[in-house]
Amino acid sequence: MKRIRKTERINVMLNDFMNQEKISDGIFNVKINEAWKKSVGKNVYKYTKSVNLKDNILYIEVDNPILKQEILYSKQKIIDMLNEEVNEKIIDKIILR
Repeated sequence: MKRIRKTERINVMLNDFMNQEKISDGIFNVKINEAWKKSVGKNVYKYTKSVNLKDNILYIEVDNPILKQEILYSKQKIIDMLNEEVNEKIIDKIILR
């Protein structure tokens, strides 16, 4: 018996793999975490407990109440900055915890 193999280009296979929902969510969380660290700097990042993206909403958990208030005042600026950093419009809203 002969095997019939369907050949595909590696970049097509990788794109299909990366675009699976669970994998792409994890990749975007890593990208957003790195963008957050790069955008806000080391001093703010050290007070950040977690940064997670789910359904185009960015959930940020912060230790410092003063920092939390600062983020509340500049939500839209942060959204624009992070979307620009990852070169995609994936954040629509920020929720602070």
